[in-house]
Amino acid sequence: MAKPDTNPPFDVGTAGRLRDQPLLPLPSASSASDPATLSTAIQTDLPPPQSPRDSADRRYLRAVLSRYLWLPDTPSQTSRHDRRLAQTLYQRGVPLIAIEAALLLATTRRVLREPWLAPLPRVRSLHYYLPVVAEILDNPRPPDLDYLTCLLRRLRPLAEVKLAWLRHQTRQATSGQGTQDDQQSWRARPSLLRRVESKGGAS
Repeated sequence: MAKPDTNPPFDVGTAGRLRDQPLLPLPSASSASDPATLSTAIQTDLPPPQSPRDSADRRYLRAVLSRYLWLPDTPSQTSRHDRRLAQTLYQRGVPLIAIEAALLLATTRRVLREPWLAPLPRVRSLHYYLPVVAEILDNPRPPDLDYLTCLLRRLRPLAEVKLAWLRHQTRQATSGQGTQDDQQSWRARPSLLRRVESKGGAS
């Protein structure tokens, strides 16, 4: 029987800056620049254009909505309201890093609640994160990239669970055995999520 891993998940003192530590990619995750970016790095700049007509606002929307869909407790696809809000945020000049920080921070607060508290309902819209966006913008200090990387590492295993379950639902739908609500199905497995959450920083 393998011995349990007793090492701390974030050994910054012996391994250097946490932000500089390599992270394994999340296979097939949608990303603003490449399939591994969302699981391995914080989005601080707009992704490179994919075509001559790929304007800055389109790249901004792609970055914001890709991160939104990557989170473990968000829908599997965006709505027109999500896209309209992302466009509004771009027009107001909200920095991408502020959106990135707000999404990661709000989601971490949700998944790391005390286990005896009642589970929160699913996030159904990008609008849910607006109060945290305002909180980030009101802070005179810019978001700390090392701290955001810690949050990313904490959320990544849960994002992998979501992706794996959505893949399962896709296979089931292809074979004619799919369920009506893939998000509800995978979110209905609190024991699995708690086990993964307890290992959130170990990878």
